Amino acid sequence: MAGKADTARKTKKAGKEAKEPKVKTKEKTIKRPAHLQITKLASVAGSLPTAGLTTPIVEATISTQPTETHLPISLKVVSGGQLTTGPIVFSSDSSQFYLAKDNSVSAYNVQNGEMLQNFSVHRDSGLQRAAIKKIVAAEDHRVYTFSADHKARLWDARTGDLVCVWDIGACADFVEADPSKSGRFFCAMRRKRQRAGAQKKYVVCRVELKGEPNGVEPVHVERQELFRASNVAGLSVRADGQWVAAFAKFRVHVAFVGDANVKCHVWGMEERVSAIAFHPREPVLAVGDWRGRIVFWFCVDEHAASSEDRPIVRSTHHWHAHRVNAIAFSGDSLMLSGGEEGVLVLWQLDTETRDYLPRLGSDIVGISPSPDHMRYAITLRDNTIRIVSAVDRSLVSLLQGLKFAERAGRARGARELDSDPFTTGLVVHPATHALVLNGEPGRLQVFNHANDRHLASIEVAAYNRVGSGSQPHVDLVQFSSDGAWMATIDSRRTDATNGLMSVTTSYLKFWRLDPTSQTYTLVTRIDAPHAGGVHSISFQPCHRRNALLCVSTGRDRLFRVWELQSVLGAGPNERFVWACRATCGYRNVQPTAAAFSSDGSTLAVAFGGAVTLWDPAVCARPVGVLVASADTPQLKGVAFVGASSFVAAWSDERLDVWNMLTGSVWWTLAMPIQSVYVHPRSSLLAVAAYQVPGSSTASVMVLSPSSPTPLLAIQHPSGVEAVALVPTATKLGRSHPNSEHAKPDPLDSNTLVVLTPSGLISV
Repeated sequence: MAGKADTARKTKKAGKEAKEPKVKTKEKTIKRPAHLQITKLASVAGSLPTAGLTTPIVEATISTQPTETHLPISLKVVSGGQLTTGPIVFSSDSSQFYLAKDNSVSAYNVQNGEMLQNFSVHRDSGLQRAAIKKIVAAEDHRVYTFSADHKARLWDARTGDLVCVWDIGACADFVEADPSKSGRFFCAMRRKRQRAGAQKKYVVCRVELKGEPNGVEPVHVERQELFRASNVAGLSVRADGQWVAAFAKFRVHVAFVGDANVKCHVWGMEERVSAIAFHPREPVLAVGDWRGRIVFWFCVDEHAASSEDRPIVRSTHHWHAHRVNAIAFSGDSLMLSGGEEGVLVLWQLDTETRDYLPRLGSDIVGISPSPDHMRYAITLRDNTIRIVSAVDRSLVSLLQGLKFAERAGRARGARELDSDPFTTGLVVHPATHALVLNGEPGRLQVFNHANDRHLASIEVAAYNRVGSGSQPHVDLVQFSSDGAWMATIDSRRTDATNGLMSVTTSYLKFWRLDPTSQTYTLVTRIDAPHAGGVHSISFQPCHRRNALLCVSTGRDRLFRVWELQSVLGAGPNERFVWACRATCGYRNVQPTAAAFSSDGSTLAVAFGGAVTLWDPAVCARPVGVLVASADTPQLKGVAFVGASSFVAAWSDERLDVWNMLTGSVWWTLAMPIQSVYVHPRSSLLAVAAYQVPGSSTASVMVLSPSSPTPLLAIQHPSGVEAVALVPTATKLGRSHPNSEHAKPDPLDSNTLVVLTPSGLISV
């Protein structure tokens, strides 16, 4: 369409010098940047356009920068992120624990899990360069951090002040403190310069950080190379600081570093090694493997320090059925271990007995006994940290992060998440304004983005986590306008080992909110509501009590309207059920999305590149069809914009906004669309789009349906996964502080929430 408009414009201006096209709007003159095109179509009076209708067009373009009446806005990371990927760190007095999230460190109270302090590394640098690799607690509530920018830093955890910075010369992927001397560490670093085909990619060093600002001794670093390894997956240091071990795959390096002559032993394993830990007193190295065994190596003594060929005495402890992820010792006689089973195993070494702490909810990836041996910190793969009493095994405190961040961490490691995709997007609960999105397999997570708190986990489908069978996945979730009803689509998928995932069956479930317990209870389950799966679900806005509709679109080229019906009693004993009221199709095309108008009188269903309009009370035939052009790509979303007369429809390549009063496209945004959120009550829509397909920089815009000019526009360099507009409790009253004629902030009553691919939430 843009090409036709250019041709027409050139014909009218024949003989004149060609100029860049401009269109004057009520706001200002809008120019075209190379990466963004907005097409505004002239109004067409009369009946709604149908397929094949051609409309004269006029092109207009906008910049993704904010308008002159608003401040340029930057996003602030407020929540989300992966809490930790390994054991957490206790303070020396066991009253606090520390964890790193990307480029910041947070201190939490052990008793209640409340955040006490947060301090950030490299506030002016990129997140990747400043990412913290390791935290080490020191005396007097001081904390050492080792970052990806080759820096070691010392912080005062009580105030968040930076005390000192050292340049250690390389990125330390693994760091363990030397228990025998403060300020000395063992670090596994990647070698900077490697010859082509070099096998020793890592060097394990002893690093000593000396001096402090304004101190007698200047700030400097002493580094001693101990040994080299082809790869390193973890480190462990003995309590006396004379032995250090590193492992990767089938090899374990054990080095005696107690004198000037470092003696390193390399032993192979029949099974792949997954965890190691030194016994604090005995000459034992515990080695966990992928078969679930923990093998004690009696190799840490004065004889092993002098002999390369001395055979190792070994003993095996076996309970785990799967890989051992973590091993830790608490005192002289207690060993702790955990893995995929989600069970903390407590080994009494003196009596050779075991105790168990089961049903922790996810794989154990880290175990940290407190320095006073009164508590254990258990890090779980689902972004959860449990602090457990060592006396009675009771839960002391619980910290749960955003489950999507854990999923993002797995995606970076595995490069694919076919078995657990992010399909729900960001859904805002109408009553609590909390974010609802994919959680653990078969579950939804309810998350408060404002205070970085997990609120609830809704089990949609039961799942046996242990084992490699198929797992359920929540595909979609929607709420009624008052939050009293919830509809979900969950499906059971096959194992991904033999190729692409395939949906075996899907379920449509309707849940009712119990006002007393504030939990959702299953009311109706419909097996296979559509053959092949479901594309979308949407509720009709509530205007009458117990008169409610819900529409679902499926891969069977049909959409179905579901109706709430009362089947038993009245008052508190009244019982409800959902039943199919109508089944409709259109030209044998697959429907991909559906939405109700704000008053519930009109139903819009997207079929291919067309938006069909229906009377939900009849659903006999469409009352109108909206088609932007014959080559419109398949739509993936449609929504009425608040109570306005506009309808938004979008595909992967463009966003069209229709004016229902004129039956024409009001404007079009031609960009690769990542995410669209249409506010159900306000006349606002948030759009995340990429300037170029495959680009990592995304444009996040907040627009009014009446104008293509963004009310707000932000460039997000790390990409965007989803966006949402969350109502705020009170109006903020923000505006441009430097202009007497500034317009009110369009987000005065709403907060723009952006979810990044790494699992961070920015506002």
